[in-house]
Amino acid sequence: MKDPAWRAPRPHTPVDRIVRRLDLPFADPRILLAGTVGTGKSTELLRLREAREAKEFVLLLDLHRHFAWMGDGEAIQRVASWEVIFLVGLSVLGAARETLPYPVPQQHVEDLKQAWEQVAEATETPKTAEIDVGKVASGMITASSVLVPALGLSGGVATGVAAGIGATKAIAEGIRRMVPVGRSGRTLPDQDEAMQTLLGAVNVLVGHMQQHHRRILLLIDGLDRIRDEERALTLFLRSELLSQIACPTVICAPFALRSAPVGAAIPRFDTVVLANEPVLDKVHPERPGPGVAFFAEMYRRRTRDLPALDALSEDSLERLAYVSGGRARDFVKLVRGVAERAWTADVTTATPAIVEDAVDEARRDRERGLDVGHLGVLRAVMADLQRQLPEDARARQLLDWGHLLPYPNESEWYYPHPLLTLHLLRAPGSIG
Repeated sequence: MKDPAWRAPRPHTPVDRIVRRLDLPFADPRILLAGTVGTGKSTELLRLREAREAKEFVLLLDLHRHFAWMGDGEAIQRVASWEVIFLVGLSVLGAARETLPYPVPQQHVEDLKQAWEQVAEATETPKTAEIDVGKVASGMITASSVLVPALGLSGGVATGVAAGIGATKAIAEGIRRMVPVGRSGRTLPDQDEAMQTLLGAVNVLVGHMQQHHRRILLLIDGLDRIRDEERALTLFLRSELLSQIACPTVICAPFALRSAPVGAAIPRFDTVVLANEPVLDKVHPERPGPGVAFFAEMYRRRTRDLPALDALSEDSLERLAYVSGGRARDFVKLVRGVAERAWTADVTTATPAIVEDAVDEARRDRERGLDVGHLGVLRAVMADLQRQLPEDARARQLLDWGHLLPYPNESEWYYPHPLLTLHLLRAPGSIG
């Protein structure tokens, strides 16, 4: 969401808290922005980027989009902490080459290359081609510039990079062969000499950029898509490499790091949460909650330039906000579904029947694949007036899948996705 005018003010945004931490005159903050997929964390990172561009060089690295561009989107599920560190180093190198008025010292580039090769060999990572660090660093900018403004470049720099890209499959495949991600055969402790050498090489590049330009604020998006709790804990609890990058760092992290008790033991990082907007009332979840207003404002901001300002009535808008569960992605998808049906029916205002047809399709999609065990967990949450997270391991699965949702107002609480309560888990008095 690159246009700030399209973003509605978020009542429970953690951005203000992060900004206050960044303004402190001591230490470099390390922050995990935790939340389930679809809550709008990427939008909040853009909001943070805009709030800090005048104070830091903001480097936004979207690993999910980068791996997808490389043709291996599932690499995010296998990535190791040292691989993330190396990709950060490549991004800093690429940004320095595009921003600084003179070349990066070749020794820094060579040190990064040798450090990666040393760790790759020690971890039994397959090496299929000689790595060209400069080419791969340019590839990081290529992927980021095409898909999102991901390296904090702006103005003429961003335009020049984007204009000269030529992002072909051949380039992506060549880079993927040089840097195979998520294919290591063994793990190494952080204290291993090869790991520390790699971290040091990356931090030298970070220091070079900060010495000759300005402080870097590193934003890493995409790691929240990791589905496996063990992988998430390996990245952030069993390894401290990501917390040792020598600049302020904000990382979008899996919600498992917040919902699992062990998540409180993550060293060096502070965790802030972007939960779903409370579109349902905690005591009477069949009733709309205060979060509905946020989505109504989001809709109005994104449609103010359209000729048909009355395309959705207030009742229909409230309905879509409620059944979205407070997930920004679900709300946008629902509105798009209504718009497609209205277009097909050749009407400028969506009728209640059109709205309900879009909701029903979303409901059927959300119900797919749930078994009696899952339904039992969801019913237990509905029966619990405190709306606490059940101890059943399936509850964390349901969080990852978006069937069980966290809400931030008062103490954090949980409830099944409202689409599931329309029929499958229909509650007495439900508005569905």
